[in-house]
Amino acid sequence: MKSLKKGGKTVQWLRENVRFEQSGSMVFCDEAEYDPATEDLVGRGNVRITNPDGATVTGKTLEYNNATHIAKVSGGVTLTDGSMTLTTPWIQYHTQTKVGWYGNRGNIKDKETQLTSISGSYNPSLKTLFFKNKVVLTTPEYTVKTDTLQYRTDLKKAQFFAITQLDYKARTVVFNRGYYLTETQKGEFYGQVALFDSGRTVLCDTLLFNKKDQSGIAHGKVYIHDSLDQWQVWGDHAHYRGNAKSFSVWNRAVAYQGSGKDLFRIKGDTLHYNSDTAKPIALQAINQVAFSQQTASGTCQKLTSYRSDSTFYFSGNPVLWDSLTRLCGDSMEMQVKQQKIRSLKAFPNAFVAIQEDNLHYSQIQGDSMMQRFTNEQKLAQVQVFRKAQSVYFLRDADTLQSANLVSSENMNIRFEDGKINSIAFYGDPKGVLYPIADLPAADAKLPRFVYDIQNKPTAETFIPPHTVLVPTLPYPSDAQRKAQQAKAPQSKKSNTKTGKK
Repeated sequence: MKSLKKGGKTVQWLRENVRFEQSGSMVFCDEAEYDPATEDLVGRGNVRITNPDGATVTGKTLEYNNATHIAKVSGGVTLTDGSMTLTTPWIQYHTQTKVGWYGNRGNIKDKETQLTSISGSYNPSLKTLFFKNKVVLTTPEYTVKTDTLQYRTDLKKAQFFAITQLDYKARTVVFNRGYYLTETQKGEFYGQVALFDSGRTVLCDTLLFNKKDQSGIAHGKVYIHDSLDQWQVWGDHAHYRGNAKSFSVWNRAVAYQGSGKDLFRIKGDTLHYNSDTAKPIALQAINQVAFSQQTASGTCQKLTSYRSDSTFYFSGNPVLWDSLTRLCGDSMEMQVKQQKIRSLKAFPNAFVAIQEDNLHYSQIQGDSMMQRFTNEQKLAQVQVFRKAQSVYFLRDADTLQSANLVSSENMNIRFEDGKINSIAFYGDPKGVLYPIADLPAADAKLPRFVYDIQNKPTAETFIPPHTVLVPTLPYPSDAQRKAQQAKAPQSKKSNTKTGKK
């Protein structure tokens, strides 16, 4: 150690194996200049700072002030703490608080995890890293891009404070803030969340995501678009199961499948859908269910669609409407092929009402009933089994002339353009024909008669509960950017249609 005159000051020059201690931290270097008046120390060569918590900082030069306890290490700086290593051009370090920070791009490696950012800080006592500006976190499983990120090395927890993009091999999540546990691969994301997963899109306000089983629980303005099975679903909450290839939506749930004239629409308190062809049930709707396709629509409390025979099962006061025809029963089975209704069974207590004019209704009732439909989805035939009764009207041109009241064991009724064309009775048929003016009011309606057309689902019944805005990726890769550009015109057209509906 020597005392030297330098710039009008007397400084101490230290050389070879220089070291000093401050609040438990040790500083080492090859040589140093120390100004006792200002308590400034400048060290050069093999600079190394260690602290009792195990963190170590190395570099080429050191600027340290003993009064402020702040050290700045420059030149190929490395900070090591356990399995975590930070490299950066320079870093400032507080020897008492043990907090270090950098501002000229840093690179952090923790086993197979790597992170880069323009600026950042590290607090070893809290095991907390904070990063800002062009933050990229890369692991073998995923990549995170954001503007602001906090990472706990002990909890393996990444917390986000700005719009963030999380990329897996086959899926991408975009959100405004949230956190992610890197070891358990679970996270909670908030603020205009979007999950893009192999032809499926999930939008919501909040998403609880589990990467291991590829599932997510979504809350607030939920929207699911499955382009593979042509589903669009809206609701307040959803459970998305990627491994099971299924989703559930509840609270104000509305769904569309298909497009154009073949569009199938459904709503209910809860909707379940499974796209796994090995599963027998494809769709299930529960409580306050309404559905519509082409000219047919209906309501019930529970709807179940079985994939094996393309059959829908309805229970809980089911009602089906076909233009001006109302069909009901304790339960129903509807067979659909190529998105068209082919047949419909109602049992027991089956009943059909057909509006002839504002005052008169043709009616059919029995223990069970089978209906068949044309390609145009109009009623073609009705078969009634056991305890069949009917009230049907005969016309002269467009004028009702008479009413025929018939009961028998079974009936077979054929329709043309939604009107009765012919009817056959089997098993002790009994009937009476009244001129329309002489039809007794008591006989004009069968005991089960109901015609509540005000409850028939309309287009307004299936209006989605909220509008949809699919966000663009904030940090797209070249492949993602090309995919976005290819979809842009089609997406714009789709959003316009959704808005109209």
